[in-house]
This record gives sequence, structure tokens and C-alpha cells, in this order.
Amino acid sequence: MPALKTTRRTRDHGLVLLLDGEIDMATEQQFHRAVAETLAEAPGGRVVLDCARLSFIDSSGLRVLIQAHRSAREDGSTLAIAAPSDRVAQILRVTAIDTRIPVFPTADAALAAPLGSPTAG
Repeated sequence: MPALKTTRRTRDHGLVLLLDGEIDMATEQQFHRAVAETLAEAPGGRVVLDCARLSFIDSSGLRVLIQAHRSAREDGSTLAIAAPSDRVAQILRVTAIDTRIPVFPTADAALAAPLGSPTAG
């Protein structure tokens, strides 16, 4: 079984990329491709990274998150993080990524938020 499984779902108010497993050096490129492809499908739209099943993210994954956030802004898209586990939420907090990329308790909350909404919690 791969260390990271990604599944893309189209929703009424954007695209959701479900992340299942771990993001580390071994899965960084896979994560980068999945996020880039999802952002390319939603120019000017909303992309939500559903982290409910993401158990770990290291510095290489955080770097991809920051790059994805920049790419989304340049394309006029909105990137959000949803449902991070306590462990992932702590990593986002410690690195202050949660101050740059909005974090929501659920994918539905992220999709329902006004575009450009600040971090939701």
C-alpha cells in the first residue's frame, strides 16, 4: 500500500483533494503533482485539501503546501486546508502555515466559507 493516497472530488463550490497517509520525502513528488493538477483544474476557483486521513506531514510536504498556496494566489484561486488531525494541526500551528493558508474543521466548512476567508480555526 502506498504511503500516500490522493483522491480528487468535484463539489459544488470547488475541488476537494482527499489526502490519506503520510507526506514526507518519499511522497513529496506525488503530493506536489496531485496538488498542481487539482489547482490546474480550478483556475480562479477553490481547492480544499482534506487532511482528515493525513497522519503526518514533514518539512518537504510543508514546502509543497507553501508553493501550492503561492501558485493558487497567482492564479486567483483559493487554497484551504480542512480537518487536520491534532498532530497535523500542531505542525501547521508551530510553523505558522495556519496563518497563511486558511484551516477549517471540515471540508464542507471550507467550501462554504466566503472566498478569501481568513483562517477559521
